[in-house]
Amino acid sequence: MISSKWIELYQYIREQITQFPDPADILAPLNERLLFLQVQFPKQNQRQPMSWGNDDSRANSHNDWLEHEAFTFVISDILAKHSLTHAQLKYLFETLMAAQMCQLAMVAINKHKHQLSTEEFKTYCGLIYQQLGDYEMAKSMFEEAIALNAHNPLLHCHLGFTYLYLGQSEMAEASFKQSIDTNPDFIGGYQNLAGLYYQEGNFELAAQLAEQAYNKDQSLVSTYITATSSYLALGNSEQADNWIARAFENQISSIELVRLAGICAHRLGRLEEGLEALNQYLNVNPNNYDVLNIRAHIKADLRLFDQLEPDLKQLLTFEPHDEWGLEQLFLCYFHTGQWVEAQHIMVELNKLSGHYKITHRALIDTINKKLSLDIVELN
Repeated sequence: MISSKWIELYQYIREQITQFPDPADILAPLNERLLFLQVQFPKQNQRQPMSWGNDDSRANSHNDWLEHEAFTFVISDILAKHSLTHAQLKYLFETLMAAQMCQLAMVAINKHKHQLSTEEFKTYCGLIYQQLGDYEMAKSMFEEAIALNAHNPLLHCHLGFTYLYLGQSEMAEASFKQSIDTNPDFIGGYQNLAGLYYQEGNFELAAQLAEQAYNKDQSLVSTYITATSSYLALGNSEQADNWIARAFENQISSIELVRLAGICAHRLGRLEEGLEALNQYLNVNPNNYDVLNIRAHIKADLRLFDQLEPDLKQLLTFEPHDEWGLEQLFLCYFHTGQWVEAQHIMVELNKLSGHYKITHRALIDTINKKLSLDIVELN
């Protein structure tokens, strides 16, 4: 049986293209095509039981590919039998591209090419090639579209992104600037330039372009992220904090802004606020090492030793000999009464540097007394 996600995708498409068959009518053709493909392309691990890797993930990937191909085949057949309006074709193309179904998107525009201007067709082809990773072909398509209409700022932006994928940042910069020259109100040009400058480490220019983007449109999440990140990189926490405040004022939210808000609050000494934000972020992205490290520092500064241990252990799996982490784990064990564990960590610290047994002499003496008392009580 084909997965329900494909039926849900088809139902979404049919909301706007109502002349397509009822979902119940395509279920049998989908399953028949899937069965045919399963026979033609059996799972590799059935023929090679000693293959390396996670068998479940390999099987899931194989099944997903077969279902993808079955869906593409059946919908291609439907497309051949129905006419689409320009609006329906645009909707279908955007939906398929969002679902990363490039092959089917190409089938759709080729079968209904008459509904598109040459510029639109070249643009759609460029977007498909870009998503497929064929950046030279994408570049060629966008250049041909620009030759037909050099006054479309979005085309220059598409070309700029293609240059970025090709590693040609100077050409990308020129294309983004051209999109602004073509239309000074085109928000994408400012934001893309800001992102480019940020990636190149030119944080001052990135912040300036983000400010220009904001003046044109206050609704883009990426503008707030770029500006806040740039000011943090410049060490200007106050300006970064101002951008976080702007985001809240304009009801802009994203998990990335939550991360940045936590870092801002930490740098400005608002530790409880920073901890709350980073807790929220790590609930969504629990394996972000950098954020986990900042949260551990906040917990240490707040002396939240009962909460600190799990963070330190996770950090030390990445850097087992990190002195700050080991010292904080020693303090964590001491303040939670885990005397033997604290003693073991001090042994590890002394291997790295002899000053720890001097710095923490009073704590070590306390641990020795506690352990001695335990032995006496046991006797």
